[in-house]
Amino acid sequence: MLWVEQVTGAFLLSVLIFCVISAQKLNQLELPRSVFSYSSPFAFYFHAIFRLSTLALYIIVLVKQFADYGITMISYYTIWNFILQMIYYIWAIKYQYTTAQSRYEPVTTTKEILYLNMLFDVCFSNSILVDIVFWAFLYYPGMSWYGYVEHGGNTIAFFVEFMCNHFLISRKSWFFTIFFAAIYSTFVWISYATWLDHEWPYFFLSMDTPYAPLWHFGIFGGHVLTFGGAIGLSKLKEYCLPDKQSVPVSFILPQAQNRISYV
Repeated sequence: MLWVEQVTGAFLLSVLIFCVISAQKLNQLELPRSVFSYSSPFAFYFHAIFRLSTLALYIIVLVKQFADYGITMISYYTIWNFILQMIYYIWAIKYQYTTAQSRYEPVTTTKEILYLNMLFDVCFSNSILVDIVFWAFLYYPGMSWYGYVEHGGNTIAFFVEFMCNHFLISRKSWFFTIFFAAIYSTFVWISYATWLDHEWPYFFLSMDTPYAPLWHFGIFGGHVLTFGGAIGLSKLKEYCLPDKQSVPVSFILPQAQNRISYV
């Protein structure tokens, strides 16, 4: 149906343009200076071991799935998000290593932590959405063990990560969730016409129904709603775990007993 493809294509293009413009504006914002620290060396090492263990599990899952599915695995949105989450853990481990002094004293944040926080926002929110969509529409009996890791285990891990890190979900990051979805949708559309031999990885992506635009509107709307839910969880963390967030430098400097490390 040509009109379905035109409407859906115009929608995806408008989302991509909007997100590119929004990203450019966001990059111009100044990062407020703040500091963070772990409550104890034990908390630091527990977090590091958790991240390393989770990363190892991600690698095992991806290797196993590649052995079963080959390159076709990258046609699934689940895998895109799973790989993005793995990138987050790699980056988070690297940043934790470079700010290891935070286990003893406050460490000043850099712009890198802003980008890492944004990546966490997208990974956390999308992980919840993927679980909801999978268990509501796509679950099938006899699913491989790694399917449970990709559609539940990873989200549980992200809740633990959220309780251990010093991040709060930023409203400014919301459009990255639909940006990521739009890039994936464009990729799948091209893949459908080339190496996927005209097979859609998900039934709701099909252009053979007049409801296709509505499915896309709903999916992208779901990303926004789920991100709103993540913000709600962030508010709960801010209230219940006040020590698990960065503190403005202007507040911490008069109270700091030790010098502040700059990394």
